[in-house]
Amino acid sequence: MSKINEAAEVKETAAEVKETAAEVKETAAENKTDTAPAVKNDGRNGKRRKNPFRNKKFKYGGLSVLFTVIFIVAVVLVNVIITLLGDRFMPTADLTDSGLYSIEQSTVDYLKTVTDEVTITVTSEEAAFTGGSSYYYQTNEILKKIAAANSNIKLQYIDVVSNPGFIANYTETITSNEIMVESKATKRVKVLTYEDFLSITYNEQYLNYYGVKRPEKVEANAEQAVVSAIMNVTDTDPVKVAVLTGYGEKENTVLQNLLKTNSYVIESVNITLTDKISEDYDFVFMFGPDKDYSVADINKLDTWLDNSGKFGKNLVYVGNPKLGDSPNIDGLLDQWGLKVEKGITYQTDENYTYSGMNTYQVLSVPDTDFSKFTNSSPVHGYNMSPVTSKWADQNGNGNITVQSILNTYSGAVIKPQDSGDNWSPESDAERKQYSVIMQAVKTRYEGTNPFSSRIVAIGGMEFLNTSFLQTASVNNSQLIMNIFNVSCNKEEGITLTPKSYNTSTFEITDAQKNGLVIGFVIVLPLLLIISGIVIWVKRLHK
Repeated sequence: MSKINEAAEVKETAAEVKETAAEVKETAAENKTDTAPAVKNDGRNGKRRKNPFRNKKFKYGGLSVLFTVIFIVAVVLVNVIITLLGDRFMPTADLTDSGLYSIEQSTVDYLKTVTDEVTITVTSEEAAFTGGSSYYYQTNEILKKIAAANSNIKLQYIDVVSNPGFIANYTETITSNEIMVESKATKRVKVLTYEDFLSITYNEQYLNYYGVKRPEKVEANAEQAVVSAIMNVTDTDPVKVAVLTGYGEKENTVLQNLLKTNSYVIESVNITLTDKISEDYDFVFMFGPDKDYSVADINKLDTWLDNSGKFGKNLVYVGNPKLGDSPNIDGLLDQWGLKVEKGITYQTDENYTYSGMNTYQVLSVPDTDFSKFTNSSPVHGYNMSPVTSKWADQNGNGNITVQSILNTYSGAVIKPQDSGDNWSPESDAERKQYSVIMQAVKTRYEGTNPFSSRIVAIGGMEFLNTSFLQTASVNNSQLIMNIFNVSCNKEEGITLTPKSYNTSTFEITDAQKNGLVIGFVIVLPLLLIISGIVIWVKRLHK
């Protein structure tokens, strides 16, 4: 019985297999009828020759390859266009931390105002100039952006070695790899050397020990130098500043460079060695003398300020907290209603101090002609002495008026000059707002036209220290420039800070750039094309 059942199952299974085979055969016949093209008998054993170009694999695989090739060709063309036109018509991205390859918006705004035809000449071929070092390359990029900001500014490259006739037209000493800035209107020329557009601070300890210069800090000054040169050559009536020496005055190179950038002419004058201060000077700058002036030299200042009754002169006096008794300087200031007090302002309100240092303060800028800033950054002060007026209402006396330019915030007290670091104010000490910069203006009138001389008294040298002047996040440099510009009716200037090379930057050499172009524009597309062809051929022969 078991054998009969097994035989029946085998028979049933065979029937199912036969039925399935019949279905498969029927399906194959339908597919052949629908898709297979008619082929001719080749006459050999009745076999039909297959047409590979009508094969499904070729039809759809070939279409895919075609689209791939079209896409690759399009990518190659786009890359070629970008490579050929990018440098001329497309902006580049500055990926450096300090914006080494960009110019400030204040520079752009100023350049737009230049109406004179200005020519910037690099005294070498461009390739030779930029090939010298990455510093020259950065300078060249800045030059291009400056020229692009105004059509009146032209940038050119002339090799003065192979073209000696070019420099024969100038009296200035001109060599290779320098930058000449020339105004067509004024015929004035400013020549910039390597030292002008690059600032290098060397490690003195390393130099003293090893006898070798080792750069400690490298800063790019190209933007400052070129803008300053443009201002200088286009300014038909530059403002002249006499920086006084002879009484232990401190040299403030950073401030002088800032003034030079804004086309001020800076000259050092030893007041003890001159009979008088020339009326050619619009400003006299006294920066932190450490001893009192003589009566004779004070008289020179008094005479110069009066200017034979014509006025039009400006004295900027910066007090030195370490200056002892100075009756002669104090006497001159007193005639104008001003006094730089002894002692240091000490801020008890921690909201306006830094790092727990009560003498390092955020200062308040009252609303005056000097308080117009391009940003909302604060003004800082350190070890600032109060500046007071003997006229309590600050309305002045007669033809003299006084005005506060910079104050502490409320909560300040006066720390005695000789007190130690552990000094703290008494609990009942008077806390109030003190002025730390004040001006006095003496005015006369011819009809309705005013003519004025002024004294600006600044209560401390640290207000103009290097850190404050070169830090973009504080407005000390803008305030001091406003004081100079407003005092001589000069249009608003610009303040530019050097850009450090001591940052993380993305820089490549020309060789690396060419390698990337070849790799991405030529090699990579070719590899993609070859790979597509290989894959297509393999699929064709499967």
